[in-house]
Amino acid sequence: MTRPFSPAQRLAALCGALLAVACAASAPKPTPPVPPAVQVPIAPPPPSPGDPRSAASLRGARQTALANGIAPATFDSAVAGLKPIPAIANLNANQPEFARPVWSYLDSAVSARRIRDGQTMLSRHADMLAAIAARSGVPKEILVAIWGMETDYGAGMGSFPLFGALATLGYDGPRAQFGKTEFQAALRIYQDRRYAVSEMISSWAGAFGQTQFTPTTFLKFAVDGDGDNQIDLWRSPADALASAANLLAKQGWQPGQGWGFEVTLPSDFAWHEADTDTPLPVREWRARGVRTASGAALPATDETAAIYLPAGARGPAFLVFSNFSVILKYNNAASYALAVGLLADRLAGGSAVKGAWPRDERPLSRNERLAFQQHLARLGFDPGAPDGVLGRRTRNALRQYQMARGLPGDGFATAALLTRLEADAAR
Repeated sequence: MTRPFSPAQRLAALCGALLAVACAASAPKPTPPVPPAVQVPIAPPPPSPGDPRSAASLRGARQTALANGIAPATFDSAVAGLKPIPAIANLNANQPEFARPVWSYLDSAVSARRIRDGQTMLSRHADMLAAIAARSGVPKEILVAIWGMETDYGAGMGSFPLFGALATLGYDGPRAQFGKTEFQAALRIYQDRRYAVSEMISSWAGAFGQTQFTPTTFLKFAVDGDGDNQIDLWRSPADALASAANLLAKQGWQPGQGWGFEVTLPSDFAWHEADTDTPLPVREWRARGVRTASGAALPATDETAAIYLPAGARGPAFLVFSNFSVILKYNNAASYALAVGLLADRLAGGSAVKGAWPRDERPLSRNERLAFQQHLARLGFDPGAPDGVLGRRTRNALRQYQMARGLPGDGFATAALLTRLEADAAR
């Protein structure tokens, strides 16, 4: 019986199927070869004798590209400088466990240095940012906060070749379909925009430029922000920020509405109602005793908002509006959207979070998160298939368990709660 190839063997085979890296320097923004007028037969690199799947992967990518209108010469030019990247293959196959507490994440995301640098950028690019904000309706502080979060204001855009990163992702692993789709979009960008392949650098996951767009996002939302009839997210802050503003605007940003603000909750607050997916009119939250962090009454408006508890009942609370959800369209992580909002507030001269974070809570390991789900299921509370990700379904199951036991139903998993769950499940 033939043994399956290991990841390392597959990677080595892929190396054999691709051409060696071309080391010659490229002039700025060269023009790719003009597509020939005659039909060119598909002729991918010769297959590797060790792994025919590698040759099939490239052959499939080339066939898809040509069927979508990519010139054969364009594809071959993009692939000529390509080789798989072992570091990306390893990251893709063995992603590190992310269990960083939200307060630690915010400590670095909204640091004094990042606030200071962001305010410098607001001053340095004041006219450009004012123009983008006027066109899009997105506040300049939100745009600069995204810039800071994504690449530290352009200082950390990644160092991987875009096509190499996407080809490595697309060959195998959990992001294979993503890599294939984004590789095809990158080919379209290369053919239409005529960048130098050597200048098309990205993160290991294939996001590029000062605001870290994926190729498909670029094709949907990228715009010329500096009026030079080009779009260069790597070297033009105006292009990068105008594109980010265009994305947010087209995803439903409401001009004149904030993202949210910190609030205080009454002692008898119904914790299970703190859910970003169940907004209520602000006047309803006011009637329930929710107040601003400074203690003022909420406005009696019909504008809808939700209560967000990033660290459960023991941590700060935030009233978030629809623009918070729009930021999630940029990066679908609530902690990211919160960091963008808080950084934007600080850039505008606002104060730090007033509520105390439960810094004595330790993060749960993946095995502990799996145990949470398994114990909940054993007790009759449905968290979905155990996967170690405490998503919406698991949080809802946890809320039901907490409420059944007379605990605050905040859906926030802690080590102490896991101990209680284990004891209940063992009975």
